[in-house]
Amino acid sequence: MSERKYWLTSGFFTMLHRGVDFVLGFAGFMLLVRILSPNDFGVWVLLITITAIVDMARNGFLQNGMIKFLVNQTESNKAKIQMVSLWLNGILTLAFVLLLLLFADTAERIFNAEGLAEIVKIYAYFLPVLILHTHNLVLMQASYDFKAYFFAGISKSLPLFLFIVYFSFNPESLSLTRLAWIQNLTFGLATLMSIYQVKAYFRITPGWHAAWATQIFHFGKFVFGTNLISMLTNSLDKFLLGALLSPVQVALANTAGRVMNMVEIPVNSIASISYPKASEAHDRGQAKEVAGIYVKTLGMMLSITVPFWIANLLLADYIILFIAGEEYLEAVPFLRIVALIALIKPFDRQAGVFLDAIGKPFYNMVMVLGTFVYGALLSYVFIQSFGLMGAAYGLVLALGITAAIKQFILGKFLPIRLLDALFVGITYYPELWKMVRSKLKK
Repeated sequence: MSERKYWLTSGFFTMLHRGVDFVLGFAGFMLLVRILSPNDFGVWVLLITITAIVDMARNGFLQNGMIKFLVNQTESNKAKIQMVSLWLNGILTLAFVLLLLLFADTAERIFNAEGLAEIVKIYAYFLPVLILHTHNLVLMQASYDFKAYFFAGISKSLPLFLFIVYFSFNPESLSLTRLAWIQNLTFGLATLMSIYQVKAYFRITPGWHAAWATQIFHFGKFVFGTNLISMLTNSLDKFLLGALLSPVQVALANTAGRVMNMVEIPVNSIASISYPKASEAHDRGQAKEVAGIYVKTLGMMLSITVPFWIANLLLADYIILFIAGEEYLEAVPFLRIVALIALIKPFDRQAGVFLDAIGKPFYNMVMVLGTFVYGALLSYVFIQSFGLMGAAYGLVLALGITAAIKQFILGKFLPIRLLDALFVGITYYPELWKMVRSKLKK
């Protein structure tokens, strides 16, 4: 495959995967929030938050190291690396299974979420099956088979969405327990699909290959820690609302959170494009060029997220009514506050990406940990005083503090003028209009 064709093909299937997953997930959420009661939906949100933390932590531990060491290796070494990855995946999965089973009942009591323990245990029982699924997804990426990755991904999200559609016509027959088993069934289907997709790449050499195990473990432990802390930080509002208030408030916060997830699509896409360019410029010693890339990509992000913020500020009532219904209108003021994340996220995300690009990942890791610590403290205090709105205040303030500190640190290494980013963001609108007009003329 030519270089150009590789980038076009991989980019197409990667974006298609993200887009389809988002659309199916959002549509499924809009149906599910109307099928389940606010309390039950809040309990379900707690479960999927826990599963997301486990998945992100496992992927972080294995993905970067496995991909790094598989590329450009002999077939013999690839078989050893895959075997070691399965061993490490199995050990970590067993640890998570034990933790989930041991603390499921405690979590139910802490979060005031009746039924949570049962569905957490249902997920834990099935978790070992996902060892193969996780391994196979990483193997597809290491083999540059993004088409297979796309089909393996939607083989989970599409069946789950179809089940939810079915139960939207029979809402009284859907319980949390049944939904948990259905989710496991979709995980099983996705695992079978992934096994089929990687049959040409899957090779193992039985045994414990200590040298490779040591390398993958030490490479993955830092990503594991960063991902775990990051996911816990993103889940703070849900966990604290469940512990201090009730699952109903968790459901309300999640409704607004679903809207804010839309910001992640352009922010993450632009960040993924800017990172290699910034790294390349830094390697050449071009600090001004790196700063220019920062300003340009930050402006691109703001040109998208500022209108998104304004729309949420003005139309929050209609947005919540459309996606969740009248029962969730209490989430409107919460959405108006957390919409500020659309203004803060570009600064936080790009500052972190560029700290990594210029070889300063330590600062990024410290800031992720810091966000978790003072985010937890702020959210705890504000929820005690303001209830549901306190979670929004704590979340926005913690992210704002982190973004400001990251900007200050980055400014020590790069000659950045943030006003230039705002100017760049504004100039994108007439350029976009010209592009649209030229397309319409054709």
